[in-house]
Amino acid sequence: AEWRESVTRMGRWIDFDNDYKTMDTPYMESVWWVFKQLHEKDLVYKGFRVMPYSTGCTTPLSNFEANLNYQDVPDPAITVSFPIGASSPHADASLIIWTTTPWTLPSNIALCVHPTLVYVKLKDTQTSATYILAKARVPHLYKPNPKSKAPLPYTILAEFPGESLRDTPYTPLFPYYAS
Repeated sequence: AEWRESVTRMGRWIDFDNDYKTMDTPYMESVWWVFKQLHEKDLVYKGFRVMPYSTGCTTPLSNFEANLNYQDVPDPAITVSFPIGASSPHADASLIIWTTTPWTLPSNIALCVHPTLVYVKLKDTQTSATYILAKARVPHLYKPNPKSKAPLPYTILAEFPGESLRDTPYTPLFPYYAS
């Protein structure tokens, strides 16, 4: 009785006398029957899509919930250079990484490279520093100015697959876990 009164006061229209519960067998069977009809008409397919997820509720969010109070916020992404160890053929360079989780850097114990992506060793002409990074990321680190006639602020010294960087020693930012 209290439930009827509260729901009615909220302005929600519900058929209290002919309700259904999602855990009732006839309701579940009706859902499966509808799904079967859709499947027989080839209207069901397997696909992948991003589902907004609530870690607090441990459930996917509806479109309404996902867009509720939506706002662009700054992403704490940073670019960091890690000097390469003296025993490497690239000892004169630093590996450039980009991370959206900068709070994990104090415990960093490994850098990852994709074995088949092309990496470049380049010299920054303004600072004389030498860096190694994925070739596809160079325009993101050195944003080109299409109106400028000035030469590029770097020179590519070499190109190689990421596999060649496997087991390359480097100096971590913080020495906590270096040994």
